[in-house]
Amino acid sequence: MKIGSKYTYLFFILPAILWVIAFTVYPFFFSMYISLTNMNLTRPGIYKLVGLDNYIELFKDDQFWLSFRHTAVFTISVITFQFLFGFFLALLLNRPMKGTSLVRTAVMLPWVLPPVALGLNWQWILRGGQLGLINAVLLQFFRIKPVDWLGFERALLSVISVTVWIGVPFSFMLELSGLQKIPNSLFEAADVDGASAIQKLFHIIIPMMKSTFMINLIMITISTIGYFDIIYALTDGGPNRATEVLPLLMYHRAFKFGNLGEGASVAMVMLLLSLICTFIYLLMFRRKEAEF
Repeated sequence: MKIGSKYTYLFFILPAILWVIAFTVYPFFFSMYISLTNMNLTRPGIYKLVGLDNYIELFKDDQFWLSFRHTAVFTISVITFQFLFGFFLALLLNRPMKGTSLVRTAVMLPWVLPPVALGLNWQWILRGGQLGLINAVLLQFFRIKPVDWLGFERALLSVISVTVWIGVPFSFMLELSGLQKIPNSLFEAADVDGASAIQKLFHIIIPMMKSTFMINLIMITISTIGYFDIIYALTDGGPNRATEVLPLLMYHRAFKFGNLGEGASVAMVMLLLSLICTFIYLLMFRRKEAEF
């Protein structure tokens, strides 16, 4: 291909296109196909099309609805607290203060460390009895009896807390970049008019960051619905399915019990949930932009 040809750009984007086809498009359609079969790891190469049977059985399954409820609680909680904490830190660290760069770097650490390693460390921190770090500190300094943080009653709350802690740096980074794009002239004009910090927040910052908020919410939602590694490392869905969300259910059905068809059908439900949430966000922010 000659340099300067109007099709030269295709040569440069071809690797990216091939990558997307190989690792996104093909797996998606193949997973959809598997969800319509009775493919099983115990019968390699022996399977047949069963249509929507996997989906019908899935929606009749009480374990699926339990995992669905856990996913709803987990996703809503993580989205809410990750978004709010990230926004609060972005507002706090957007000001030019001494040591701001160091604090920003410290905030980013949970997001750049390997998730499974973090999960194993948090498993030790939250361990029941006197061997867990939190319980040891509470007992030593406050004489509080050990708490089973990963027990049936508190496991989901602990998993949510760890996930928020890991995800806040992403929201912080995204929302900080949105804050820094707001022209200083708007704040200077607000100062001249005598606007308070609350008025600046609701009349300048939030309206100017709507697109950043939308991207942040979409990214958090998609990643949280499909969140797997930390929950797997902490509890593997236990105890007694107390933290089994849809990604864990998919993993157990497909790879522990070998039923790839059922596992793929769970994956398709997760994809549908992500698409529905994304569509709702787009509608919500478009309506607000029209009102604004």
